[in-house]
Amino acid sequence: MKTMIFSVLMFLSATYAGAEEARYLTVTSATQEQSVELATVQKITFTADNIIVHTTAGEISFPLSETEKMSFTATPASIGALPLQAEGLQYVNGQLIVSKCGLLRIYDASGALIQVAQIEKPQTEVRLDGLAPGMYIVSIGEKTIKISK
Repeated sequence: MKTMIFSVLMFLSATYAGAEEARYLTVTSATQEQSVELATVQKITFTADNIIVHTTAGEISFPLSETEKMSFTATPASIGALPLQAEGLQYVNGQLIVSKCGLLRIYDASGALIQVAQIEKPQTEVRLDGLAPGMYIVSIGEKTIKISK
């Protein structure tokens, strides 16, 4: 009996220690993984179709049918941690607008390089019609953003 109580106490203390290290709520679906800093999370609610994470900055909605898992992590998902816009590189209304010259690279969510383009003039609009819906990483020079198409 003492061994069982000791085992339960050890498990609970290990669970508590692991929970203290978690700093992000990470939601994973088939097409993306996004992390939300726990310090900003106020509550999580469920509707018939969505998981809604209420944060100090607003609400983030995840389709329930596409969500594979929710977990607490010590580090953010790499894609989720990238900015949505950067100086010289913006995704607006389905168009990628590149304000600087250089070699533009587009990667899919798995990290595979899927498109390369040499941008030779500022304010170039790059069409992404050929890309399937999903999450992508776009970089030019030292600027990197994520886009969701």
